[in-house]
Amino acid sequence: MSGSAKQSDTLSRYADSAFRSDAIPRQKPLENPGGFLKALEGGDLIERLPWAQYAGLSISLGAGSAGTHKKRANGEGQENLVGPAWNHQQKPKDLIKTRWQLLLMLAGAFAEYDLFGFFFVCNVLAAIIVGWLDGLAALTPFLEIAAWMIGLHLFFRYPFTWFLERNPEFIIKDLGCGFFRPTGMVKFRTWREETFEAPFIEFDPYISYHVQPKGPVSYKLQLRHRYTGQQTAVAEVHSSSKVELYADWDELQRYMDVSQPLPDIPALEPYRHLDPTTAEYDAAGKRERPADYWATLDLEWWEKEGYPAHMEKIRNFPWDSLEDQMQYSVLNLNEAAMA
Repeated sequence: MSGSAKQSDTLSRYADSAFRSDAIPRQKPLENPGGFLKALEGGDLIERLPWAQYAGLSISLGAGSAGTHKKRANGEGQENLVGPAWNHQQKPKDLIKTRWQLLLMLAGAFAEYDLFGFFFVCNVLAAIIVGWLDGLAALTPFLEIAAWMIGLHLFFRYPFTWFLERNPEFIIKDLGCGFFRPTGMVKFRTWREETFEAPFIEFDPYISYHVQPKGPVSYKLQLRHRYTGQQTAVAEVHSSSKVELYADWDELQRYMDVSQPLPDIPALEPYRHLDPTTAEYDAAGKRERPADYWATLDLEWWEKEGYPAHMEKIRNFPWDSLEDQMQYSVLNLNEAAMA
């Protein structure tokens, strides 16, 4: 859909189930799984983040995002982008089915020079050792493996990549999943290709760590449904950028919180007048910016000065000073949560 307000040009109406940080309802307590099970299930969940206190710092402010919005606003960008737009009603997610994600992981492994080279060298070394021990006749399977590896490398690096770059809609589709501001609901695909839906306030935010195939550690912001264990990833960063996940969570909460205006980011600027809380906020002059701020932004200044200064605020903000308001709604949250 276009970045302009074509997907939904009607004013939102909030459901009773919408998330309001100033009125979080009492929820049922957690079942305490016990120390062993907590360690088993939550072994990679290293930090639980607080609910409903905000720094007001957004992460979706990169120069690329600002530039894309400015081009669209000036009629210079693509009219139709792949997948649904992030607007005042829905932040889409899970646009690629699991089977395609697995194929893309395989494609990445074979298309990348370093990883392909590593496996190819391993095959060559194994062939040398076996050939030395059992003779040249034993090399046939290794030659076949090498031929397959080269063929897959060339296929995934060139025709496969070329096709997806020109036809991304082949795998990127609206699966009806996302974060829904007017209703306060979250919907995502499970690893079984099933759809799971639950209220936003029933999820606990965690940061987890993951070791990549080539060695570096990455961190993920994950939402874990506290009553079923179903979880979905929100964002992933390199280990050196872990602090950015705090801003990701801050931004997502404010997006879902109908007592707050929409986050002031380029992607959502075309929809601010269609969200009741945001429209009232802007009409009262509280935004303190022109309605077309992001559309008229000096991108060169933003890239060199504005955005680095904003990221510095994210890095320096005392994130651990935010008090978790969800603990007053789920009374045994601190004792029974995974981390």
